[in-house]
Amino acid sequence: MTDRTNRGRHELTRRDFARLTLAAPIAIQLSACASSDSEEPQNDSVVPAGAVLLGLYGGDARAALRRAARRLDFSWLKRGDSVLIKVAANSGLPHPSTTSVGGVLGLVDELQARGADRVIVADQSGVEHVRNSRQGRFGSTRESFAQSGLASVEQTGAELYFFDEQPFETGYFSATLPAEHHWPRGLWLPTILKEVDHVVYMPRIASHVLAGNTLAQKMAIGWLRDDSRHDLHNDAQQFYEKFSEINFAEELQSRLRLTVTVSEKVLLHGGPDRGTAYDMTPVLVHASTNITNHDALGASLLTTLNQQVTTIADGAMVYRAAAAPVINRLFADGAAVATGAAGPWISESQQTLYTAHAWEQNVSGDRAITRGWVLGGGKPARVAVISDGQTIEPALKSALVTHGGGLYDFT
Repeated sequence: MTDRTNRGRHELTRRDFARLTLAAPIAIQLSACASSDSEEPQNDSVVPAGAVLLGLYGGDARAALRRAARRLDFSWLKRGDSVLIKVAANSGLPHPSTTSVGGVLGLVDELQARGADRVIVADQSGVEHVRNSRQGRFGSTRESFAQSGLASVEQTGAELYFFDEQPFETGYFSATLPAEHHWPRGLWLPTILKEVDHVVYMPRIASHVLAGNTLAQKMAIGWLRDDSRHDLHNDAQQFYEKFSEINFAEELQSRLRLTVTVSEKVLLHGGPDRGTAYDMTPVLVHASTNITNHDALGASLLTTLNQQVTTIADGAMVYRAAAAPVINRLFADGAAVATGAAGPWISESQQTLYTAHAWEQNVSGDRAITRGWVLGGGKPARVAVISDGQTIEPALKSALVTHGGGLYDFT
């Protein structure tokens, strides 16, 4: 990844990533033959359940996903099944502010080739841009997809689905939450969730001015009805635990098969929409059947880059743990939230203030990840990280292991 400030962006290359330092230089060492045409996976064995694939692939994002798919378990998919791909489309800005379009195209290719009858790509943009309330609607996720390029996946035969285009009262259902949850008023999810056989998450790796990071678990906020979204931000004492618990609602957990992130770029220093866009060369794909293990490695990758890249893009609203709770309170009170025909952003919740988590110190400091492990049966003693494609330099592995507190076992 090269720091090219005269071009207003950052690129990761073999030479310049070697300049990044923690206790020792970090570098992605490319394979002896770096040509994407000749690159082959190290083997074709399927990554075990709960392990995390960490693949580095030459070529574009669509091809990278197809290479990674040779290592992923699709045994759950039967011919004629329906699959909903939940993307991260908070705004109309392109990747890394949204999910990689090429990555989604690659996954649609793979699902269709394996017999999926109906593939749906779905989301609702953030309340800064789109609202669908009892009072009415403001903004359009369909427009966000068009602006970011995600609408192009419709050319593959996949369907586009936008939660803000369904009725507020009848388009959602009251979710079945896990025991001892932190949603006293419950939460509401889109009815289409009950109509599909499987769900695959396709998040991005990004910083977030309120939460610190936005990975797969936080992407679940996109499912929520307008009042449930307000509840999350307004009654915020268990903010991180609450958005983690969305993913463990019975109707979603029983359908969620895979979480896969294709990173042509990562978004550093700001977020959710604007920050430092940092180019990844080669394309990085990390994936797991376990959403929490996926996010743990993603948080470690994001932390490593946030610590090493010191040039911050103009307009990036950098995350500060001390300021984040106050910013969230202003957000819940309506600052920067779209209104118009949707009216004020409200729910029946009482306002509480959250305490920012220390997610950058170590992976166990991320309260959403910690909650996910609790709901998933407990924190694992070790998480197998399966390298594929081009070789990862030992110093980078060391940095990830350090942030993970020795959790990751690279194989």
